[in-house]
Amino acid sequence: MNTLVEYAVLAVLGVLVIGSLAGALLDRPVFMSYAYSGSMTPTIDKGDLFFINPLARNPDVGDVIVFKVGSTWTVHRVVAITEDGYITRGDNNVASDQQSHNIPPIKKDQIGGTVIAPGGHVITVPKVGNYIESGLSDRGKILLGAILIVVGILAFGSSEAVRGGKRKRFFTLKFRTLFMLASAFLLLMVAISIFVSWEVIPIEYSVTSAGGAREGWYQPGEEFQTEITVKNNNLYPMRYYVSVQEPVTGVSSEEFGLSRGGEEDFTITILAPQKTSVYSTKVKVNAYPPVLPDSVMDTLYRVHPMVPLLAILAVISAFLGAMYVLSGIGNEDVVRIRRRRHSKHRGIPEVFKV
Repeated sequence: MNTLVEYAVLAVLGVLVIGSLAGALLDRPVFMSYAYSGSMTPTIDKGDLFFINPLARNPDVGDVIVFKVGSTWTVHRVVAITEDGYITRGDNNVASDQQSHNIPPIKKDQIGGTVIAPGGHVITVPKVGNYIESGLSDRGKILLGAILIVVGILAFGSSEAVRGGKRKRFFTLKFRTLFMLASAFLLLMVAISIFVSWEVIPIEYSVTSAGGAREGWYQPGEEFQTEITVKNNNLYPMRYYVSVQEPVTGVSSEEFGLSRGGEEDFTITILAPQKTSVYSTKVKVNAYPPVLPDSVMDTLYRVHPMVPLLAILAVISAFLGAMYVLSGIGNEDVVRIRRRRHSKHRGIPEVFKV
């Protein structure tokens, strides 16, 4: 029974960690998120962590949903359903989003999921988001995920410490557990190295009738060029992909490979909008280790930037699995540590300080 509970806990931890990692890479909530404001008070206060069912994307009136408007993810309640989409409103707001912010009705493809609320009560963990927002970087979030994985593997590896109600005299670390730990760290290192290599490079400029008077000032409708430099700071070669959107009209190099320490200069061509204002155009640069052939990587990237990453992790996992099977080593003990005996006073167990 204990083994089943441990497997269940491991499965939940695995799903949460993988979902959180995918959410960080995709810049979207997957299984959990937190409120950035008090618009849903008292249901969800600012900083409260809440849980999401990403498969529930057909909400009813009264459901709390997570949806995207522009580049912002919002958590609000569905107050009406029309032919054009969902009408939403924060519980602490007087008017709906469509009335107060002129946001069009929310389409199904904008919905990231429905907030989990058994019996209509939203499950929250108070104020956790405040710490995540102020004290935990993206690398820190991934490191936290790594710690959860390690704890789970150690729990799995020591699950045989109790058998038949009898406690073993030794704590044993088996080769299987050690191999799983090493594999988890390797996969995390690869994922982290890929993730930190991804860049969003802002190109800031002003569109004004005084275009040309200063550097970075352009006339409405004027086409101009700017140069961007990318450097490979990894310990191994990487393949890079450049992704742009309007008003960018051209890129001199959309994909290229760089050796360790190598640099690449490429030119971005932008058509200045007609409206005078200050603009910031973002250029996304994604990088991957050349584990797969370039042609395969190119095809996968065209599907979605996450697909090459998942394919690389799958290839490495398959290689590690093959190594484990071919090695013929599995349940042997690598480390044995004698457990502390009970106290001299029978019937009184020792107290372990944690």
